[in-house]
Amino acid sequence: MRTLLGVSVTLLAVVLTGCAGAPSNGQATTPPPSAATPTSSAEPAVPETTPPVPESAAYAIPTDCASLIASTPFTSTFGSWPLNDPAVVGSPDGPYYTPSGSISPTPAPSGATLLEAMLSATQLRCVWREPQADITNLSVEIGEVDPAISAAYLQSLPAEGFSCTQDDSAETCEKFETESKYNVEVGQTVLVRDGVFIRVNQANVSTPQLMDTLVTDVWG
Repeated sequence: MRTLLGVSVTLLAVVLTGCAGAPSNGQATTPPPSAATPTSSAEPAVPETTPPVPESAAYAIPTDCASLIASTPFTSTFGSWPLNDPAVVGSPDGPYYTPSGSISPTPAPSGATLLEAMLSATQLRCVWREPQADITNLSVEIGEVDPAISAAYLQSLPAEGFSCTQDDSAETCEKFETESKYNVEVGQTVLVRDGVFIRVNQANVSTPQLMDTLVTDVWG
């Protein structure tokens, strides 16, 4: 009887030891996730981006009048006349009392016309004229202008007798007529492209392909 009692006690101890390590509901336990383990809610890494580099302007306003017609046939026509002569552009009694050469745009005067508003944006003004000339002259004005102003100005020109054409890159308006007092041809040509205007006024001088030359000067 002593031997059987000892075996029974031993078996009971084994059973109790196994029960002590099991959960009370009979299910296996799962260890908590480690704090170092990433979870699915982690934010993805944001790749570094380089800001886009703005494109440079496709044009450049010239700063030198003489360079506009360098190495062209015009150097032997109006190009031989005085350029921005102070007696022409710098005297209140002269026909062009206005800043010339490379200049800074100025605010349009109060009540300015569309032409005055556009010309206030002039950045290069070139005047070829003999101080003693009665009418013979040529002037070029180039600048960046508010597209709303240039568009309104161009739209007004057909009513003044201008002929206007437009292609994929530019709109051009021109008007040529005979001046009654001196019986010579006078003309005006205006081209607007990419927010830039070129205006040519001329009297008693032939200038075939001049606007093409000026467009090359600005847009290359």
